[in-house]
Amino acid sequence: MVNLTIDGKQISVKKTATIYEAALEAGINIPVLCYAKKLLPYGACRVCLVEVQQMKGRLIPSCTTPVTEGMVITTTSPEIVKVRKTVLEFLLVNHVVDCPVCDKGGECDLQDLTYEYEVVNNRFVGEKFDLPKDEVNPLIERNMNRCVLCGKCARVCDEIVAYGSYSFINRGFETKIATAFDRGLSCEFCGQCVSMCPVGAILPRPFKFKARPWQLKEVDSVCGYCGNGCTVTLGVLGNKVETIRFNDRTGVNDGNLCIRGRFGYSYVNSEERLTKPLLRKGNDLVEVSWDEALEAVAAGFAKARTAKGLGILSGARLTNEEFFLLKNLAKLLGTENLDHSGGECYKGVTEGLYETLGVQASTGTFPTVEECDVILAIRSDFYETHPVFGMVVNQAVKRHEAQLIVLADKLGKFTKLPEAATLLARPGLEVNLLNAMSQVLLSEGLAVTDGVEGIADLTAALASYTPEAVEAQTGVAAEAIRKAARQLAGAKKSAILLAYGLPYTANSKELGLAAANLAILSGNINKAGSGLYLCGEKANSQGAIDLGILPGTKGLGAQAMLAAAQSGALSALYVVGEDLLSSYPNQALVASALDKVDFLVVQDLFLSPTAEKADVVLPATSFAEKDGSFTNAERRIQRVRPGIPSPGEARSDFAIFQLLAERLGSNVATTPAAVCSQLGSLAPGYAGLNLQSLGSQGQVWGGEALAVNKRRVVAVAGGQAIEARFQLITGSALYHSGTMSTRAKGPQAVVAEAYLEFGREDAKELALKDGDQVKVKGNGVELTLKAKVDRRLPKGVVFAPYHFAEAGLTKLYRGEAAIAVEIGK
Repeated sequence: MVNLTIDGKQISVKKTATIYEAALEAGINIPVLCYAKKLLPYGACRVCLVEVQQMKGRLIPSCTTPVTEGMVITTTSPEIVKVRKTVLEFLLVNHVVDCPVCDKGGECDLQDLTYEYEVVNNRFVGEKFDLPKDEVNPLIERNMNRCVLCGKCARVCDEIVAYGSYSFINRGFETKIATAFDRGLSCEFCGQCVSMCPVGAILPRPFKFKARPWQLKEVDSVCGYCGNGCTVTLGVLGNKVETIRFNDRTGVNDGNLCIRGRFGYSYVNSEERLTKPLLRKGNDLVEVSWDEALEAVAAGFAKARTAKGLGILSGARLTNEEFFLLKNLAKLLGTENLDHSGGECYKGVTEGLYETLGVQASTGTFPTVEECDVILAIRSDFYETHPVFGMVVNQAVKRHEAQLIVLADKLGKFTKLPEAATLLARPGLEVNLLNAMSQVLLSEGLAVTDGVEGIADLTAALASYTPEAVEAQTGVAAEAIRKAARQLAGAKKSAILLAYGLPYTANSKELGLAAANLAILSGNINKAGSGLYLCGEKANSQGAIDLGILPGTKGLGAQAMLAAAQSGALSALYVVGEDLLSSYPNQALVASALDKVDFLVVQDLFLSPTAEKADVVLPATSFAEKDGSFTNAERRIQRVRPGIPSPGEARSDFAIFQLLAERLGSNVATTPAAVCSQLGSLAPGYAGLNLQSLGSQGQVWGGEALAVNKRRVVAVAGGQAIEARFQLITGSALYHSGTMSTRAKGPQAVVAEAYLEFGREDAKELALKDGDQVKVKGNGVELTLKAKVDRRLPKGVVFAPYHFAEAGLTKLYRGEAAIAVEIGK
């Protein structure tokens, strides 16, 4: 610690602190424009100048000057005030003063400082900027006439997002922030620059002229999309979420958000939301009262129980408290046929990790990854599936020079990071590469084997997975495999990352086993600061696993339920918060099952293709209308708060489960807070949880480092390469999450439809250009999609995102790692 005096106040702070940070800790305010706590010190604006006695009374920037023992600092004096006023006058020489029509009015740092320092006149005269606005971007408006050259947009885009859209161009009075070649902004559309801009130079277009900042009610909640679990602050006016507010004071994401979290909220305001229950009468779904709908559901389920039984298929965007009631509702209905989100894609966690480590969750927390010196990302898609966690990886590489190894079948964002090593393999062969890395550790004596079960069996099983043999299978150089394995074994702190979700169903358990084997052998497990991360696609995927939304001992999983419904071996299906027809693989099986099951109940926000086939449709609510908790992929339990009322007669899943239980003769009338205190009966890590006391950082069950129950390596067979001219792979696109984001205006403004992506070599051979109509045929199905040409796909591999129901990709995709396809115009 360092002792110093600021404005006569003696304080002690960390020796790594700057003067500004020390003052902030002491409750002393120093004005800033270019400072942000998550960015590296910059010192551009000079508004934060202070006087340091030991420096002969010189004025120095407090945001870039580190503290030293015995410093005596003055943060305000007549001279300092005079200098700050002069700096503000300089900033206002060319700055347009259009505050009445600027959306930043009321929360503009420059406006606030001008008021605080009473800059009512300007001694300096100059022409106001008259630069053209950039409105090319559908989500972000750039008006550089208001820019104060703080550089925060360029720095966040480089340091955190690692995209590099902005930079300073020109010199002197002509200096400005611009994109490459001074063109319109085309980027990841994450909006990080929007949140960083202290003035109105960069603004969110969807919020333009919707409200003034002081009119908004701010409600802290958790993003409803992926398993990152980012804290979002809803900006509410009336009964609508009008924007997502920047807030770096709560949660663990430090205010970082991706396009989905920042611009994907509009679906909660959609006029297409279901507002009343629907009951099938004849061939039509008609609006009915809740009493009539619930009576029909209770009667249908009662009949199914005495016939061939029923199954429950849930999404993973329900709260923990709702999962608790759903689990009890399944018991009340006498069924163990309970599953969520596809039924196969999470087996790497529930079965792979359980067999090897005895746990069913990631072993570390996200912030620790920034301090790791070696990171292995399995699939380049990890940044697309979990962008804000990807930003942590960006910082580990760019700030701490972490060695990044990417094991993938295509290039991606991670592969562009400095010194990233990409093991680019043929599709579906990731397990082969993980096996080869484990084989290197064992054969070279680098493996951690003390106290590990199954070493002899694994060593024998991996004998055929030498780097040379796997090079022949995958196309990845043997020496690159060896180097990656040695780097992982030599790491002081390491992270292994793997995402799971509906488009990544293939080899889920096998990948979980192979990743866990490698984590054990490399010493990643139980090493301080290290972790194995398996991250779910949905906001509460981990909560669904923790609370047992899984088949019972005698129960059927999702795929088995659908097969049973198709064959007439199941009498009813209850689908909660999931559009099976749009998102599940093998649409033919799903459609047949939904058509043939005797009784189908769907509970959702919209009349989805699945809901259109239902006998009863129950209108549910979005994350923005719920009270409860989500558990993210690092086991962090966080509070979800309602910001707006439910539309019409829509009710939360929690309330619907209560009403159904009452109809079935069980009184469970209670509150989310009361249920939260009971979660420990299903998940020991949740014992003693109190919804009301969940703070801004949430609560990590199992602690920052989850202790594993065993270390057992299990042999797992690799895959076989497909021999075909073209192989189709599917997955997530950065701009969407599941299918819900396709109902949000923000993500849709960027990517509104499916596409078939080609590498440039294949596109040239086929004479394709962006936007061409292309036919893709496989598994007996032919689809027509628009072509997209990019640099990231190797020859012979094409990619299509799975989010868009209209494209019908799930007709062709049946859960495979890769599909042999034919391409034609």
